[in-house]
This record gives sequence, structure tokens and C-alpha cells, in this order.
Amino acid sequence: MAVALRQPTLASAPSPSFCDGRKFAEVEQALLWTVLQQDLHCTSRDLLAKAAQHQIWPRVTLRQINRWRAKWQLSRGKGRPPRTAADGSMSSGNAVVCVTPRLSFVGVHLFACWLDQQDAFEPVVAGLKEAISEHQRTHPGEDFALLHHRDATLRRRFQALVLAPLFGIERLSGFDTQEHPLETLIGGSYQYTTLSQFLGQLERVEAGASLLPILRPAQGGKLVYVDGHMMAYWSRLPMHKGKITMLGRIMAGSQAVIAHDDTGRAVFVAYYAPDLHLSQIILAYCQQVAEATGSAVFVIDRAVNSVALAEAFDEQDLGLLCMLDDNEHAGLESFEATYVETLEDGTRV
Repeated sequence: MAVALRQPTLASAPSPSFCDGRKFAEVEQALLWTVLQQDLHCTSRDLLAKAAQHQIWPRVTLRQINRWRAKWQLSRGKGRPPRTAADGSMSSGNAVVCVTPRLSFVGVHLFACWLDQQDAFEPVVAGLKEAISEHQRTHPGEDFALLHHRDATLRRRFQALVLAPLFGIERLSGFDTQEHPLETLIGGSYQYTTLSQFLGQLERVEAGASLLPILRPAQGGKLVYVDGHMMAYWSRLPMHKGKITMLGRIMAGSQAVIAHDDTGRAVFVAYYAPDLHLSQIILAYCQQVAEATGSAVFVIDRAVNSVALAEAFDEQDLGLLCMLDDNEHAGLESFEATYVETLEDGTRV
């Protein structure tokens, strides 16, 4: 990934940092910088002619060379260039180049290489194929692109989704508007529409059930924190409006119930109607989380705060830690409390 040609350093101004572009690689940029340092009065047309003669910079145009010269403040002044002896700096063996390239996202490249060495995506591909086969068995009449994807296609598209946050891409639309070295990692780039379609088809075959045992951490935390997140739907189509308020409106949407372990890793996500109270589905939800993670103690901050629900959790051998409603308890008398000491301010512990 990193290329370094170590030859005697030129006695010239400090070279700028080079990085790969779409048409101008970092080595080619360094060579252009070196040639310009040797002859600052050389015209850009002469540079392009010499490059074509020696078959370098095959995709670079005159305008791009002028842009790089302007960026480095090495543009030639007006007037004819001074007459000099024939320059053989572009001939084979005479070019002196010292390159210290700066590879963007080098940590992501190393991490992706390590994932490949660990065959980290092979279980994911196997899980996706299992979900696809099950969907084809239960819905023999359906036909869409995901059902015919090769293993390599499944692997590349899932890799793109995994690596996107590491490139600073927060939304799928960033794939179209943000330049990133994804192609150097997976051999191809994607538009957000392609990956949106891929995600929609994964949901269609219910791939989450197959991927959950594969993607969840090997050693989860002992506690699971559960919280809900309301998301509004923005659509021109008429939809049933729930209880989501946004910008003075009552919006249609969904309620995402998300579970994290005590190390901060997300372990389970499910979506419900926004007007469905959490107490109606939380027990079944926590049972699914317990089966998937092995954790049986849940911390829930609100919406699940009654003694009756705590008793229902206890009947299923699940633990629940939450705040009770004011009418559900009578101070310490409602709990098994052991006196420890009295603090200096008089507070009993």
C-alpha cells in the first residue's frame, strides 16, 4: 500500500504530501514535483509532451498539470521560457524521486486486510445464503436480485456497509457525494441506491435472524440496556398517523427498540408501531434478547415501571431493573433494604 523510493534527496523546497487521486497517483505527483524542481520555467505543454514520450501520466491532461502547479505555487511566469541545454531528466535512469506517500485511511486498509486474513466475512456470506435459501423455499414464486447474487457480490456489498462508518460516511447518500478509497479495498465502488436496494432485499428475506448469531459479540455483557427511539416517516402518500410529534405535526413512523450490553455494543433491534405501548411487547422482546445473548438482566429507564411487569419478568427467569411509578412503592418499606451507615450530612445509606 505504501510506496517509498529511496534515492538521494534533492536539495529543493520541502515536498508537499502526496495522495492517490482518480487520475493522478501519488508516485506520478511526486515525479511531477521533482521535474518542476529541476526546471521551474518548463512549460506545461513540454511536460505533457515529455510524459507522453516516456509513457507516463497517460490519463493526465494539460489542465490538470496546471492545477497541480497552481496548488504547489509553481506556475510559470508570463513570457517565453529561457533557453537551456537539452534536458534529459525524463530519460530512463535519470529521474531522481524521493516519495514519502501519505495513504489516506491507512488504518482502514490495515483493518480490512486483517478481516480478510481472519475470513471474518465468510460466516456472514454463509448466513445470508441460508436466509436466501429459506426464503426461496417458503416463497417459491418470488424473484428479485438478491436471490441470484454470487458469494463475491454478497461479500463486497456487506463489506461496503461495514467499512462505510470507518470512512466517515454517516448516511448511504454519502457514497455518492463523498470521495473515499473504497474501490481500493473491495475492488469496486457503490452508489447509495444500490446499497439501499441491497438493505431492502435483506429485510425482505429476513436476514437478521440468520445474521444475529454470527454478528453478536462472542462474550456479551451481563446487563442489557433497553431503550426506544421514535422515527418519523416523511412521505407524500397518505399514512396512518401515530403519536410522533415533529415540527408541530403528528407524524406516521415507527418505534425502534434497541438493546445494548454494558460494554456499549448493540445486540438487538426490533421495530414496532409508534402507538403500541412498550409494556405490551417488552417481555417477548427481552426473551428474544436473552436467547440470542445469554444475558438475563435488563435495565429499562421508562415505560416499563410497574410491579406487575416485574413479576412477569421473574416468572420467565428474567431480571428487571427500572424505576417504579410513584404509586407503585412506599419508600424503603417496599424494598429489602439493609442499613450500611450514615453519611456526614445525615443521609442514611
